[in-house]
Amino acid sequence: MYKSHGSGAVRMGRILEDLDSLAGNIAFFHADDDDDTTKTPQLVTASVDRVRLNRPLSLDKDVVLRGEVAFVGTSSMVIRMEADDDGAVEDATVDDDRTEPALAADFTFVARDPETNKSWPVNPLVCVSRRHKERAQEIQASILRKRLRSKKGDAVLNETLIKHRTEWVRSIRERACLNQEMPALTAGYNEVMTTQTMAENMFVAQPQQRNLSGRVFGGFLLRRAYELAFANCQLFSGGHPMFVEMSDIDFTLPVNIGDLVRFKCKVLHTVNAEEARCGKPSVYLEVRAIVTNPHKVTSAVANKFFFKFNVAEFAEADGTTTGEPVRLRRVLPESNDEALLIWDKCIRRTLCDDNDFDVRNNLSMMTT
Repeated sequence: MYKSHGSGAVRMGRILEDLDSLAGNIAFFHADDDDDTTKTPQLVTASVDRVRLNRPLSLDKDVVLRGEVAFVGTSSMVIRMEADDDGAVEDATVDDDRTEPALAADFTFVARDPETNKSWPVNPLVCVSRRHKERAQEIQASILRKRLRSKKGDAVLNETLIKHRTEWVRSIRERACLNQEMPALTAGYNEVMTTQTMAENMFVAQPQQRNLSGRVFGGFLLRRAYELAFANCQLFSGGHPMFVEMSDIDFTLPVNIGDLVRFKCKVLHTVNAEEARCGKPSVYLEVRAIVTNPHKVTSAVANKFFFKFNVAEFAEADGTTTGEPVRLRRVLPESNDEALLIWDKCIRRTLCDDNDFDVRNNLSMMTT
């Protein structure tokens, strides 16, 4: 159930699903007032941020999942979740001075009134230790960055970044137009359009996949999105995908039981080994969960997921390989809007870190 095909590594999709389930339990216990006579708020996964694998998990040891409430807003809370080998977390808490966990993630839950669907205030969080306070400030800063980027758009970028984005979009769209207009002459350029990297699947949401709110469990959607992204990365690269991170996951619309859900995945960007900071080929992918209703002829994007995988040379069951390094094709966007999306999700982070963003937008003053 937890073993990845062809290796002793853990199925990351299952780990993500279990992390969301445990985070939901932690959120429920924090929001509960321990009074059976009062209503219980409806808690739903709003977003998942900064899911990063620092080192591979192995089935040779037990894997321990744990988490704590790390930040609380008016009607929302952020649960810091971790997964690690049993020996690394024995007799430890989230704030112990130790090496980074194998995997860490922040799950944001919002509380709603089960009858009116209005915001439901949650219990406040009292940060006692210095590390608890620093962690709360770190998460608050991350929330503010996300809000600023959404609200101000280009206003949060400096002139250098705007100039780089303009030139990058112009250059890659020129290549894309050549590929579209003269496919026969550009066939040897080792480039493909994003539409040529598409993969998808579809299913009907079943009752066994529902949460306490009667809708589809967010962790189930995480697992299905991850597994499609993993398969598409393998199909595109011909190598063995190694999960690195997942980011900017927003659960925009609920998925109800009986909904027809279509997952669409495409490769957004690639980096070959000589260009990558980590020295390994990397693939960036986007997965969209689309809820369709053929009876009403409606369709809407419920969730977006962004993944990054490194790619290793594929090994057979006996460990033999071809001995040839993995080479990735360059992926070209279909439109200017798609090029801007790729720059924002894949390029910008290599040019501007959080510290630089905080200084330019006076974020450090806002969180103190």
